[in-house]
Amino acid sequence: MVDAVDDLGMDPNGNEPIDAAFNDAIKTGTLIEFPPGEYLMETDHSDAGVSRFGVRGLGDHRNDVQFLPEAGSGIAFLHGGGPGPYMIENVSFHERDDETSMVYLGMGSENGVYVGNVEWLGRSPLDDASDYHISADVYDQDAVSVFENVYAGLDKPAIEADYPEGIAFFRAGPSHKGEVIIRNPVIHERNSAATRLTAGPGVTTIEGGEFVNNQNANIRFGAGDHPSKVSSATGCYVKADGSRDSADAIRVDASSNGYTGAVFRDIEIEWTKETGRGVIALPDWGGHGSAAFYDCVVHNDGAETLTVNADSVSPDDDAVVLENCSFTGSGRGFDAADRDGSVIRDSCIDMPNASIETFETENVSNGGCGEDTNEGPSASITVTDKTDLTVELSGSDSTDSDGDIVAYDWDVNDSSYQSESISHTFDSEGTYSVTLVVEDDDGATDSTTTEVSVSETALEKHLEIRGTGITTEYAFEVSEQLEPVSGTIEEWDDVTETSATGYVTETSHSDEFWIDGDITSFEFLEGEADVFLDGEQIDPTMDRLEIRGTGITTEYAFEVSKQLEPVSGTIEEWDDVTETSATGYVTETSHSDEFWIDGDITSFEFLKGRAEVYRNGDRIYPTERTLTIQGTGTPTEYAVKVGGEIEGVSDTFEGWDDVSGDTANGWVTNPSHVDEFTFTGELTSVEFLQGEADVFVDGEAVDVSAI
Repeated sequence: MVDAVDDLGMDPNGNEPIDAAFNDAIKTGTLIEFPPGEYLMETDHSDAGVSRFGVRGLGDHRNDVQFLPEAGSGIAFLHGGGPGPYMIENVSFHERDDETSMVYLGMGSENGVYVGNVEWLGRSPLDDASDYHISADVYDQDAVSVFENVYAGLDKPAIEADYPEGIAFFRAGPSHKGEVIIRNPVIHERNSAATRLTAGPGVTTIEGGEFVNNQNANIRFGAGDHPSKVSSATGCYVKADGSRDSADAIRVDASSNGYTGAVFRDIEIEWTKETGRGVIALPDWGGHGSAAFYDCVVHNDGAETLTVNADSVSPDDDAVVLENCSFTGSGRGFDAADRDGSVIRDSCIDMPNASIETFETENVSNGGCGEDTNEGPSASITVTDKTDLTVELSGSDSTDSDGDIVAYDWDVNDSSYQSESISHTFDSEGTYSVTLVVEDDDGATDSTTTEVSVSETALEKHLEIRGTGITTEYAFEVSEQLEPVSGTIEEWDDVTETSATGYVTETSHSDEFWIDGDITSFEFLEGEADVFLDGEQIDPTMDRLEIRGTGITTEYAFEVSKQLEPVSGTIEEWDDVTETSATGYVTETSHSDEFWIDGDITSFEFLKGRAEVYRNGDRIYPTERTLTIQGTGTPTEYAVKVGGEIEGVSDTFEGWDDVSGDTANGWVTNPSHVDEFTFTGELTSVEFLQGEADVFVDGEAVDVSAI
């Protein structure tokens, strides 16, 4: 393991090219770690003949380490098809904002590769330098390559291209024999196929991810001809709205090799582009045989676009199976040509302009998509608000619009209601079991039960973690207590009394909590989400600084090294706040000024009075205070203790005085004899072991008996 800057002398400021040092370091058994910065490249770099080589960024975010090609050039970050394995992790490739600069990866290998948490930034150009961004061939059928959390197009779209001048993002050719796993990719607005892995006998496995408005094709692969595996895509979201010339959302393509058996599960497609080859297409020139689609949701509003367009092919095993799927929209229908055995089964079709050609149908409903096809109602409960000993619930029949709520049971009463919002006040604290019963028009009933904890002092704040469209894992802690909002937490989320870890994905997906105290830590372990505290969007990765009054008028001033933002509702018009500094006033103990801060507190001063300061709920002492012990005419031995640390002022200190950590012991005699100290925290105790002395803190006399 070597450090790119300290060990190899690479320039992290993007001024001098790193090519010579990088090429010299591409050796078997080497991992290069790159500190945050920008690294300029002018030439291609080959991994031919090298195994067990890797690159890792050391930043907190993948964008902290960026590799830039020389303006106007196309650079191969790695290529050569060496034996591998190789690793690239936690970095970004910035293709600038011109029309020619490009970075691409030739990641073909015999032993597989791992590429994780990597992003392409800037405007991807035409294919003058390369017709792929990632070449993903696995040359050995027993080997596996993994591409995890790879992002493109989140900051800028690729330059639009006329086919075939665009750049396929993932590409594999006839040499691909093993397995490529693409996990949670987010690929937007590429100028060619987001995935094109069609020609070789190897397989493709896509797990999760987003494919949005990519030209030509979004998901494009074939089943492959592997002895034990078949290509599949599971849990993906695909969108094409016409802003780019997408030909299809899914293209099942064998490059005329006759592969059969590709599987697609839990795919969600939104197609609003007017024209296209088909939302799901199996073109004749692709030569792909059978394919199966399970649990998919397809919305097609393309007036001239078939929902499924499967042309004739030569393989005998060529049926297209659509099972437990939902199809909606104003687009056209389903055509399986002469593919015998093609069937739409246990599905819903709500498409008034759609015809079904050559597909058999089994248990297919006409309309009503999105409703639960199971008989009977299904009850659900959501806790919507909490106050002292009072809980408000909303209940619903989540599957039958004609269902009525017939009863709530609170463990303490059983009453019938027709309203969907119920408020109940309890006599004492505790955990209560709440049951909701609903009944439909046919007399069928369903019930659900949830536990609700109530207390005399309700949790005061509402925290919402809302998805932004990508898989996000979060973890946070609070200083006092938290409870999940009923109905918002899934079984894979982990919640304790003071901490929670969980996942959110789409913008419609939120995890919500009631909390008391401060958010003492918050971290996104994967992805990013929007976070709201009492309805106000916050950056939870920043610390919360509270300046709390102590009963006297206090003026403060402070600065931070990076950034600060005031907490809404805590700052008055006479307070002065900039991006890195604040000056303000607090008075009573109920009066606090609060801020979100990033970085260190570089200076803090009380211009008048004194207040308590808390960071993430913990008391801190950002200013030093002075302590003076003054003799009164008799030999006096004292012992003092402080809440933080204490140091003696050297020119007042004698050899028999002793200072250590948070305590000090010493002697004073006459009024001209003074011992002085600086300390942090509070003066917590003063004891006179012999005699008496006067005590002053910040120049003000202290009543020792009151401490």
